[in-house]
Amino acid sequence: MEMRCSGCDGTDLIKRGRKAGRQRYQCRACGRYSTDSQPKFSAQTKAMAIEMYMNSMGIRAIGRVLGASPAAVLNWIRKEHAAMQPKLAQALPTDTGKADVIEMDEIYTYVQKKPAAR
Repeated sequence: MEMRCSGCDGTDLIKRGRKAGRQRYQCRACGRYSTDSQPKFSAQTKAMAIEMYMNSMGIRAIGRVLGASPAAVLNWIRKEHAAMQPKLAQALPTDTGKADVIEMDEIYTYVQKKPAAR
């Protein structure tokens, strides 16, 4: 398996020492450093976290169940959200110029301004 840069997905990497027992690489294109270690959480675990979030489970609770930090869970959710935006924009119809249907409830409130003091 060929090493790829996690920043720009480039393959032109050079060895730059060792960190915590792992080989460290630097990308020649973007200058980002990375190691050859495997991700701590699998794609299935991240997908499970997204599913839990979509079913109204809290971020801290998801972290406790999966053994991940709340910050990591929040990053997974944000990445999934960013990945879904182009797909949603493509799937939604474009503006046709017609009016949308608006549903209103039966409560209507009007606040009247006080008359100016003289």
